[in-house]
Amino acid sequence: MLGTSFSLDDFSSHLELIEKLVAVDYKATIERLLLELFDQPKQRMDYRKLIGFYCSHLINLGYERNYIRHVVEDTFFERPVVRMGRKTLEKFLKTFDGKNHRYVVQVGVTRDLGNYLRGLGFNASMRVTGSAYENTLNQNPNADVLPSVLEWSVETLDPEAAMDSAYQVLSAQRAIVFLDPYGMHCEWGQTMHVTLHRAQTGRAITKSDFFDDKPRPPSIGARTRRVTRARTISNYAADIAGNFDEPSTERLISSIRTAALARTSFNPENRLISLWSAIEVLLSEPREVARIVHYAKLIVPCIVMRHARRQVIATYNELLPRYRSRLNKITRSMETESHGQEAFAELLFLPENEAHQTALCQLLGENPLALHRVYKLQRDYKNIKAVNSTMDDHYDRVRWQIHRVYRARNQLVHAGQMPSYLESVILNLAEYYRSAIVTIVGRAKKEDLKSDIDQVVSEIGIKYGIMRSHFRKGKADTPLSKEQVGKIMDTR
Repeated sequence: MLGTSFSLDDFSSHLELIEKLVAVDYKATIERLLLELFDQPKQRMDYRKLIGFYCSHLINLGYERNYIRHVVEDTFFERPVVRMGRKTLEKFLKTFDGKNHRYVVQVGVTRDLGNYLRGLGFNASMRVTGSAYENTLNQNPNADVLPSVLEWSVETLDPEAAMDSAYQVLSAQRAIVFLDPYGMHCEWGQTMHVTLHRAQTGRAITKSDFFDDKPRPPSIGARTRRVTRARTISNYAADIAGNFDEPSTERLISSIRTAALARTSFNPENRLISLWSAIEVLLSEPREVARIVHYAKLIVPCIVMRHARRQVIATYNELLPRYRSRLNKITRSMETESHGQEAFAELLFLPENEAHQTALCQLLGENPLALHRVYKLQRDYKNIKAVNSTMDDHYDRVRWQIHRVYRARNQLVHAGQMPSYLESVILNLAEYYRSAIVTIVGRAKKEDLKSDIDQVVSEIGIKYGIMRSHFRKGKADTPLSKEQVGKIMDTR
């Protein structure tokens, strides 16, 4: 790979060599470092990065997100932990041994589906009263129409994956049933009984939706929350309908409807395909370049444009329920005309607010997690060098993820292969899509006339390029000015 020449064979060889050098000891190396650094206070940032690498590696190996969450909760949060020592952490890490185990999954199915599966050679029979799985299957709201049981045996890394394997088998058979013009009653219970092979007891696992809505702050009452969110969503709908010309509005609504299909299906393949199709509907058609190059060039600036603003708002909103009055007292004592999250950004990023930053640290002194989040946010934007590094890193990560999404989508559509990391890809793409829509609608609101969506997307890319050029020309160790804070907060 010298000069301008490029060889896929050489590139493939390089990747295979890297895999040989890294893959064999990668998991063991991270686990060793986790054990070495867990009690080192000055290594907290490195430790946080290691945890991210480790979780990502587990998902890529094929572990289910829900299983990882279950193990974390069971080890560290289910019971009071008097002392966190090396043995507790070692026990936690040994849970993820990377070995497949045989699980038996029992699923309640309709009589027609049970007879159909039995005819295909599956282990399907009528439910037996008093069996180990009876209480589990009775948890299903539709238990009264599920007199049959499918017993599915599979080797997987964890019980959640075993449950998902049974779900995929049933989904595939239901898809075949749809080919028949008359069809049949094809239904099963979402709660299944999963038992490790030869174990005496199993546990109930319910097919869950990893697209759960984020919980609202607990300080807001239920009635107020419903009214507030309804008003906010209606205002947002008005912004979509009132700020674009007719063809753009039609395309935008069509894209949003397509993305919404991902929320109405349990099938991960449908979710990924729907979300990526929504991206393609949103953007202009490619000309003379590869489709992914075109789409990435347009969508990435829309995603990353307000990254700093989203970071500030997320941290600010997390602090408000507990520290609202004291935090407002600090921001009001500053020499600024800004309010809310804009004032909070100036508090963190402007050097002249050092005394107020000290007051904020004292306020958060008994909350290490909040203090760490504020510290990391301030560190990411403390000067021109930090801003450039943060923006470059985020842009590169998002662009890489968009290409990864496209590869996963092509694997599904063209090869029928489902990657083990599909849930993570879907969650990332859903958040990217939401961020892009917010940026596009926000940009259109600033125009006096109704906007063309392609022009808006192009202008976002141009504006982002201008902002990046501005910061690249600055001296590395120069602190931010009030105007520059406004730029990264997208208020100027």
